[in-house]
Amino acid sequence: MNVADYLELYKSEAGESLQALENGLIGLESSAEPRAQIDELFRRAHNLKGISGAMGYDAVVEASHDLESVFDGLRKGAAITPETMDGLLASVDRLKALVGRAIGASADAPAPGPQAPAAAADRPAHELGERITATKVELERLDRLMDLVGELVVSRIRFSAIAEEMGSRPLLDELARSWRLVSQIQKEVMEARLIPVGQVFQRFHRLVRDLSRETGKPVKLDIHGAEIGLDRVVLEGMVDPLVHLIRNAVDHGIEPPDERRAAGKSPEGRIILSASRERNHVVIEVVDDGRGVDLEGVARAAAAHGAGPVRASDITEEEICRIITTPGFSTAEGVNTLSGRGIGMNIVKKTVDSFGGSIRIRTTPGRGTMMSLLIPVNLSIVKALLFAVGDDIHAVPIEYVKETNRCEIGSLKTVRGGLVLPAAGEVIPVMRLDELFGVRLERSAERYEKIIVIDTGVRRIAVVVARIIGQQDIVIKALPPFFRGVRGISGATVLGSGKIAFIWDPCALFEGRCAYEPDQTAVLSAS
Repeated sequence: MNVADYLELYKSEAGESLQALENGLIGLESSAEPRAQIDELFRRAHNLKGISGAMGYDAVVEASHDLESVFDGLRKGAAITPETMDGLLASVDRLKALVGRAIGASADAPAPGPQAPAAAADRPAHELGERITATKVELERLDRLMDLVGELVVSRIRFSAIAEEMGSRPLLDELARSWRLVSQIQKEVMEARLIPVGQVFQRFHRLVRDLSRETGKPVKLDIHGAEIGLDRVVLEGMVDPLVHLIRNAVDHGIEPPDERRAAGKSPEGRIILSASRERNHVVIEVVDDGRGVDLEGVARAAAAHGAGPVRASDITEEEICRIITTPGFSTAEGVNTLSGRGIGMNIVKKTVDSFGGSIRIRTTPGRGTMMSLLIPVNLSIVKALLFAVGDDIHAVPIEYVKETNRCEIGSLKTVRGGLVLPAAGEVIPVMRLDELFGVRLERSAERYEKIIVIDTGVRRIAVVVARIIGQQDIVIKALPPFFRGVRGISGATVLGSGKIAFIWDPCALFEGRCAYEPDQTAVLSAS
């Protein structure tokens, strides 16, 4: 663990614990019912010891442990005398000095020299007047702030639409200046909501240890990118999916020690839990060095599950992801405490979909498997490209847009029964929106068709649209209940005109579509 990544969090929590210890001791002197206060003081000392141990601050751990022992004696009936209180307050002063020195050393700053315990009146003035550099804010308050920022964005969009209709340049300029301020507020609130993923990742060391003992497979967990920030709502929601992925890695992926030795591997399996930034997403990966996905087992289970005859050699990584996340699908021969019911991967998919994310899988037989979860950093406000679908307006998050283009009516090529857009070094499957949504749309009478090239991270698809409106910051609103089952639509937004625009989730929308893979030779042949 990189101590520097958690220094600010430690300073906040340690400062709160030290202040609570001091206040609690002062209140203890005049308390008629001291037992509850002693229990709270013991808990505070124990918490300080725990977080200091995680940071490697041994001197603080030892002093906190000594304080714990005194509180334990008080709980067992030791007398609370003025001398005892003086000693306890002096111990808290000493803890403050030790914490300050530990933080200074971690920050690579000059550490303050040792301080003698000072007597609740002659404490140094600079300590009594120490600057407050951090505070805690209720998460619900941050949620409300984010909602208010979202409403500000919607109001700004509406004002801009009115100003453009009026043709008022001064009003548009003033709105642009106010928008910069709103953007800064939005950024600050978003940053305040971000939590280092390590706060959740560290919990999985215990899970892996327990799974290792249960399965008889030695397994080590490594954590990378613990400092990456993710929205706290998303981070809390990712706990269950990660539990399922790690269970699968241990149960299905990592081989028993004898099998690993026979394959020339270390008898100890390895799982890497990592986080990294990719555009406007955080990528959370669970990687194991096990046997890889059993493609034959997937093919057999898929056939048994009603998917028809499937050949292992024909299964792509995209299809593996689609098959194994189907409800009830499992390659396990029986049900145990870890797997076999076919619900774990479906839970992973549903959770990731609910956050507007996507799943990728990479697997190599005998080498291991990588499960990647792409999660949006921010769930509330995104930049999107707006376009017309008949009389409706739709939006796609801008990070999925590779490019916009136009082509003459009738110039698209047909290859293997599907339209394609020739591009530099590749050909891109083309979809028309009437095919995509199963509705009848009037074709444009203009000479050119507008095209949006969408990159899902797995494939590129060119979508023909009636009209491209342009980029805009949009506030994502949850869909009404009767819309939530619509595949590929992750939310909605209110436009400046008051109209509702649907927001695409391209990964879900195009999953399983455009299955053919046209190549350049086929395009040249068709031409």
